[in-house]
Amino acid sequence: MLASLLAKDVPWIGVLDSLIYAIIGFAVTFVGIFLLIFFIWLLGKAVNQATASRSRKKAEKTEETPAEVSAASASDEVSEEIRVAIVAAIAAYYAGENSSCEFKVKRIKRL
Repeated sequence: MLASLLAKDVPWIGVLDSLIYAIIGFAVTFVGIFLLIFFIWLLGKAVNQATASRSRKKAEKTEETPAEVSAASASDEVSEEIRVAIVAAIAAYYAGENSSCEFKVKRIKRL
């Protein structure tokens, strides 16, 4: 069976035919690449537009209630003495454990 397959003559392709096949292959490849680039660009535009609309909604929401937030944050502030006491308690706790944890408390926020 293999011998019968190998015995068949392979048709000869001329230079002109091979050039046409190459040009068609290049064209198909570049059109495919162009379509992929266009699709990714279109997705980027859609994501940017969705992000922009979300940030606009968030900005509108924050503009509506700035007085409420500032009044709430003024009453919820922790005094300096309490902050120092918290940092001292944390330092004493870790000093008692002899741990090698090195950290710095930069900010204490009420959740």
